[in-house]
Amino acid sequence: MSDNYILVVDDNYGIRRLLYEFLTQEGYTVKDAPDGLKALELVMEKKPRLALLDMRMPGLSGMETLAKLRDIAPETIVITMSAYIDAKDINDAVQEGRIKHFIFKPFDLVEIGILLNDLLSTSLFKASSNKSDSSLPV
Repeated sequence: MSDNYILVVDDNYGIRRLLYEFLTQEGYTVKDAPDGLKALELVMEKKPRLALLDMRMPGLSGMETLAKLRDIAPETIVITMSAYIDAKDINDAVQEGRIKHFIFKPFDLVEIGILLNDLLSTSLFKASSNKSDSSLPV
């Protein structure tokens, strides 16, 4: 898993391109996928540190992709995205804890940048804490 690698999964080319450009300018290594199957192929090649995942896509849905992604790369942080505020399946998944991080479309790039910094710095802190905890004498 690369500390700097983010995967963007959305069937909308414009959104993928916008996020790719923004995240690249922010210093991240970015790959993008137009659907869940391509996303899972990319995850099998190299596990991303974070994935931005659209919930409404043709073919393999966002929820199905999320479940498979968790099996393949459980340590990957996943931020789900949707323009559908009242979707029952998304609301249920949030309530059940299957979705931990969610943003509504349209989104603000500045807010995405802040969220990514917070999530990635927190996960780095946890990783370094776990490493230092394991080296303590018992």
